[in-house]
Amino acid sequence: MKILIFGATGRTGRPLVAQAAARGWSVHASGRDAARLRELAGAAESSVADLGDAAAVGDIVGRVAPDVIVSSVCGALPDGRLVDEAGNNAISDAAARFGVRRIVQISSLACGDSRPFASERIIAAIGPVLDAKTRAEDHLRALDLDWTIIRPGGLTEGEPTGSGALYADPRVHGRITRADLADLVLRAVAAPATTRLILSAVDRTTLPAEPADIREFAGA
Repeated sequence: MKILIFGATGRTGRPLVAQAAARGWSVHASGRDAARLRELAGAAESSVADLGDAAAVGDIVGRVAPDVIVSSVCGALPDGRLVDEAGNNAISDAAARFGVRRIVQISSLACGDSRPFASERIIAAIGPVLDAKTRAEDHLRALDLDWTIIRPGGLTEGEPTGSGALYADPRVHGRITRADLADLVLRAVAAPATTRLILSAVDRTTLPAEPADIREFAGA
């Protein structure tokens, strides 16, 4: 498995790189900071990415020719555009252009059809970011690709708990460590049953008691 990870130097990207390498996969890491990419030497080859330049993103995808792309990107570009939308869209379009059918995009709870179940506090705090991520989800879903979108709950640091779980249910709430999220993303990468699904990712021990009919996704 050759995997190309965008956003590889971020707080979720780094465990993605480490865990993918530990699985024996061939890992190519892409990020904005060359110095931080060098810290991943030994676990991954790397390329500096300007996510505001769609042609540059395409050059990386075409050169690496991965089996799968994972996008874990966020933040703002120098021109004020959000990477959550512009960067994700450039990555999705490059996958379609260069025939990389498998792509997993890390989004967020409170996007898309999970928005009605989000707290007003979250919407007030990062509403524009959630809107951008939602538009990126919609853009990816419109492409003829084998996509999976994973929406994590509140992200925390620390060691993996082993209690991370996926749910095909927009009502899910909860938290998850970045290490557990990375594990779930890589499991989804290799699970055909996750193709063309939007899945929520939380630590099952943080789920609220209600609604009581929420069930874990068993296909990954």
